[in-house]
Amino acid sequence: MNLKCKLILEDYRKQKEYFVTLGNVVHDILSNIAKDLGLTVLAVEHRVKEEKSLAGKLERKGDGYNSFEDITDILGCRVITFLSDEVDKIGKKVEECFVVDWENSSNKKDLLKENAFGYLSLHYICSLPFGDKWPDEICGKKFEIQIRTILQHAWSAIHHDIGYKSDFGVPRDINRQFARLAGLLELADDEFVRARDNMLSYTEDIRKRIITDDADEVIINMISLNEYVLHNKNMQKLIKEIANIAGAEISVIDPESYIPQLAYLGVKKLGDIERMIKENYDLAIALANKSLSVANLDIVSSSVALRFLCRAELLNKNYDFAKVVEFLKMSLRDQDKAERQAKLLLKQKEDI
Repeated sequence: MNLKCKLILEDYRKQKEYFVTLGNVVHDILSNIAKDLGLTVLAVEHRVKEEKSLAGKLERKGDGYNSFEDITDILGCRVITFLSDEVDKIGKKVEECFVVDWENSSNKKDLLKENAFGYLSLHYICSLPFGDKWPDEICGKKFEIQIRTILQHAWSAIHHDIGYKSDFGVPRDINRQFARLAGLLELADDEFVRARDNMLSYTEDIRKRIITDDADEVIINMISLNEYVLHNKNMQKLIKEIANIAGAEISVIDPESYIPQLAYLGVKKLGDIERMIKENYDLAIALANKSLSVANLDIVSSSVALRFLCRAELLNKNYDFAKVVEFLKMSLRDQDKAERQAKLLLKQKEDI
């Protein structure tokens, strides 16, 4: 190793602790970017290059660096998203939060020809701006930020692990295999975005139909039931009245677990739930009074109305003991508990 590279390593030893601090700061900024955008990401990662790794890089490419400041990946940060359009959203915020070295940053997708497939990712070379927000010791130091999807990350990791271990290059047909796989993953990334958009569109449509009382024929599924519980005025009235009985706050939870219970009762469409509310409202309230008036609860779930509606339906439709036990076992998962609850429920009907 020549003198220049040795001096670079010496500078690395002197400044490594600053890069450790810088890594923690950048990690927090990237995490907050995702949070502020309302995005759930797979991972926010960072690492400070180890001295052994830097020494190996200098052995291979030392002629390309004149000083320690020329090395821009001492600190490497990565954000791995679930969807491809989230990459660009986070990228825009990165451009706002950091000083970007545009000459050395790249969008790998823009570097590919239109008929080519390969590694897709946003790569930024950044630094923190000088000012009062951070210590001067960590400002102005360049670091790398990669933003890519989970599928891009998988392709890159496998390609690197398999494709670049050989010192003699990769045969053309194997490279072509990687390119085809990259094309499939790019298509999959696009399809995941379309699926997300279709789900959002479906959710919005169902919500509008519920609010305008035009949802009777909507089939019950995870999305439609959740929207019904949150936005149907009769369901909301029942939930609030039951919460008032307990003197409790309402905590919104997903009602998905009630789908098989509703199906057991022959309730398959949102209109069927509307019918249940009209026929069973008073009994559901009476059952809630029996169970919750002395329960001393601080919180009840938003699905509490479904609980008492289903039980009221069992009673009003005169389900026998065995059927009530079978129904209750769906949620209790225990035969003895289901039998005890069934006896209590049938007794409550007599008392009411």
